[in-house]
Amino acid sequence: MQNESNCPPQQPTVVQIQPPGIQPLPVQIQTPKVIYINFFDGVNESKVKTLMGMLSQMVATNKPETLYFLFSSPGGSVDAGIVLYNFLRALPVEIIMHNTGTVASIGTVIYMAGAKRYAAPQSTFLFHGVQTTFAPGVAMSHPQLLERLSMVRQDENKIAGIIASRSTLSGEEIRKLFHQGESKDLAFAQEKGIIHEIREANIPKDAPFITVNLN
Repeated sequence: MQNESNCPPQQPTVVQIQPPGIQPLPVQIQTPKVIYINFFDGVNESKVKTLMGMLSQMVATNKPETLYFLFSSPGGSVDAGIVLYNFLRALPVEIIMHNTGTVASIGTVIYMAGAKRYAAPQSTFLFHGVQTTFAPGVAMSHPQLLERLSMVRQDENKIAGIIASRSTLSGEEIRKLFHQGESKDLAFAQEKGIIHEIREANIPKDAPFITVNLN
């Protein structure tokens, strides 16, 4: 990543990023090489759709070289998280992820989209298996239960495959983590290639920066 202080000053342009269903978000950007994005939220279909729209507009309009995420998430929807992971990997920019608190559940998959992955001191990672919920009073037949179990297993396979492809963890180690359901420290994360470096999060003065708050 290039140091922004070496870039010649340029006149800022104001970009209106207006995701569907929320108020316009004015963002002042100086034709940047790096845009900093603070994301501290859960993961669901609506939020992922909105975030993808924001990022698409940001990349198309401002043409940055790097999107730098200050990222923390308790997780949420497996399907939505995998879609966001693949979307971030497909963007024609460098993705940097920086764990600023706790990255858990499907949030770990999104985090692994980063080509460079950092973690702030005292931040942690939580791996656990996929859960399924049933509405009160819902009755299921044996084939329906088997179908639900098959979906859970496939979701876990997808998560394990992504994490294994982006770290030194094996599929067997990841499945053990799913069953342990315990938080892992940065020494473990660095040893297993989940993170590349432990460092404080630092946003340069006057750098283009937005905090994503989604309903």
